[in-house]
Amino acid sequence: MRRKIFSFLAAAAIVTTASAQSSSYYDTRHEVGITIGSGATTEIFSDLADFTEIIVSTLITTTATGGSFTGNVSYGDESYIPTISAEYYYHVSKLVGLGGFVAFNGMDRDMYANWKNNSTGATTKEKIGKASRRNLSIVPTAKFDWLCKKNFGVYSKLGLGVSFMYESQDADDKSSKDYSDTDAVFNFQLSLLGMEFGAPRFRGFVELGMGEQGILLAGLKYKF
Repeated sequence: MRRKIFSFLAAAAIVTTASAQSSSYYDTRHEVGITIGSGATTEIFSDLADFTEIIVSTLITTTATGGSFTGNVSYGDESYIPTISAEYYYHVSKLVGLGGFVAFNGMDRDMYANWKNNSTGATTKEKIGKASRRNLSIVPTAKFDWLCKKNFGVYSKLGLGVSFMYESQDADDKSSKDYSDTDAVFNFQLSLLGMEFGAPRFRGFVELGMGEQGILLAGLKYKF
């Protein structure tokens, strides 16, 4: 049984090698690509996390005076900048490519002050500014090409890196104080299934996985 298994693996290796040698795809060492994805790690975090709680009077110095009003900040609906990434890989072998990607995404929300008149009990709501998150990630990555054909390929990716998450809350009143903060957090990308298709050098691709490029992403790449 062991001899049969060994013979089968050896035959598969010979066929794979012969196929690789007959394809011009293997003549390319470099590949560059651009992607757009949905469900990136920082995108999900930005959607779930609350903005840093701030006191209304720190933003609106001309209104919150004398203790006549008390208030709190609330936020409107989100508008998103999708996760866009640029990547590069150098193929050290037919199986392994080393490189990584730089990714960017963001989110904006209008800020509102909800005021209560302490004398009359009346409440008012007014737009006072914009809250934003901007996320920049740098993730070194390894790419594993499981199937390499002239016009089609199957691969996986694994990357570990860092994301810089910048939060800002900017008041429309320029005489008011603004808030900003930046955090650096560990991040990753695991693409369990990637498929590329097209010409030997210029291809489209889709990936399914999780991490900073997204749960589902698509893009274009060029090999040279």
